[in-house]
Amino acid sequence: MRSVESKSPAVTRAVALVEELARQRRPLGIAELARSLDLAKSTVANLCTALEGTHMIRRVDGRWALGYKVVELGQAFLAGTDLVEEFRRTANELPVGAPETMLLAVLDGLEVVYLARHDGSQPVRLASDIGRRMPAVVTGLGKAMLASLPDDDLEERLSRVDRLPVLTPRSHRSMDELRRDLEATRQRGYAIDDEQNTEGVVCVSVALSGTEIPTAVSATLLAVRMTDQLRAGLVKDLTALADSLARSAAR
Repeated sequence: MRSVESKSPAVTRAVALVEELARQRRPLGIAELARSLDLAKSTVANLCTALEGTHMIRRVDGRWALGYKVVELGQAFLAGTDLVEEFRRTANELPVGAPETMLLAVLDGLEVVYLARHDGSQPVRLASDIGRRMPAVVTGLGKAMLASLPDDDLEERLSRVDRLPVLTPRSHRSMDELRRDLEATRQRGYAIDDEQNTEGVVCVSVALSGTEIPTAVSATLLAVRMTDQLRAGLVKDLTALADSLARSAAR
């Protein structure tokens, strides 16, 4: 349950409602939204009516789902982001990474938000949908970005963790395990998701340096395909990609 308060409560509540629909990824009724947002049902009903008028949400069998305006705004954002275009262009040219599934993401609090995907030529598509959010602590991208933060910023974010998400038998069970992983990530310069997010799937990730918003790139593949040689090649490519994108962001 989340409490929604700010100096502009109507706007904040409307954004929170849209975010909740995006997080749940399914139509929700007024009562369920009210519980999730810790708001009165009458308030949620008024918000839904207003958002429906802007096409941000729509009715689906008496419940509410994201509207097509969200897609339009998302595509407009991506079209106007040079970083996304540079990622797509450069990923195609990587000698080892080009055939793989690759992602570009940013860090929002303790969540990873996927901005762009390069599908490569592998027959199995492993990456998440663009715009999807995932807990940072169980993804290679998230751990790369967390490890890139200054100590005070990292500690402030980790202080908000009430319970670590356990998605697979390999997910971290304690903050000590997570901290050791993040320190190892800092030392070697890249993060590893060793089936902590999805069983049978591994990921390596490198964070961009010097960006205003924490940003990272990754390569995802089936665990059975990963070898030491392939990992080394992917890390080299991801490092080059991250450096190229960081230079592009600085321009």
